[in-house]
Amino acid sequence: MKIMKRSRPSNIKSLPGEILAEILKYSASNSTADFVNVRQSCKDFVKASNDYKIFENVSMEKFNPIPWEENERVFLEKCTEAKNAEALYRKGMLNCFSGREGGLQYLKEAADKGHIEAIYTIGIVFVCLGGEFKNIGFQVLSCLNLTSSKRSVLVARYRSKTENLLSKMWVNVCLDTPEGRTNCNLCNGGEITARPNRLIEQGLSWEASNNLLACNNDNVSSCSHCFWNHEATLFSRMLRDYNTS
Repeated sequence: MKIMKRSRPSNIKSLPGEILAEILKYSASNSTADFVNVRQSCKDFVKASNDYKIFENVSMEKFNPIPWEENERVFLEKCTEAKNAEALYRKGMLNCFSGREGGLQYLKEAADKGHIEAIYTIGIVFVCLGGEFKNIGFQVLSCLNLTSSKRSVLVARYRSKTENLLSKMWVNVCLDTPEGRTNCNLCNGGEITARPNRLIEQGLSWEASNNLLACNNDNVSSCSHCFWNHEATLFSRMLRDYNTS
């Protein structure tokens, strides 16, 4: 008669470090409380939690845009130090539009990592600054690679996320409204007008109310410069609406 060997119970210590890091990253994406609870469950998780890749790649979708609790602030700082793109973007927005140091640098770092809203914000800020910075802004915004048929809907979404963040922070910075072109030859001098119906049909009512699709002629799209000038105008108005200084 064979004697059955008792299987050994599973042990956290037997798991490789990268698996532990993935577990921590998953828990951190849910909430800081989940992350703390898992981290404190054993020494192996404490050790694995020092891996910067956890904080670099963790999703911040479920976190408040502006951290109010101490554990959220500490977590955001760790993510920022680890060069998490979303954390860099949030830190950049907070510093830039609250009048603190280093805001644009954080936004640039986020943009360098491909963060769309960071690219959008930096580009629009430079367009608003005018002068030699304006062309730099246009160059930055060209990195978004938006086609004329899609850009209005996509840009409205970028602006929506930006407004959501601004609405939760103390805004102490305003930007001048950029000077637009007069009688622009590139888009037949057409004025950009709102065409909300298409967006409403797509269930995007907020975007529709702030849409800036095409020129008066449905067959002619506004040129890139006129489009971004108008978008920068909307952005500067939005900043004034939320300004608390």
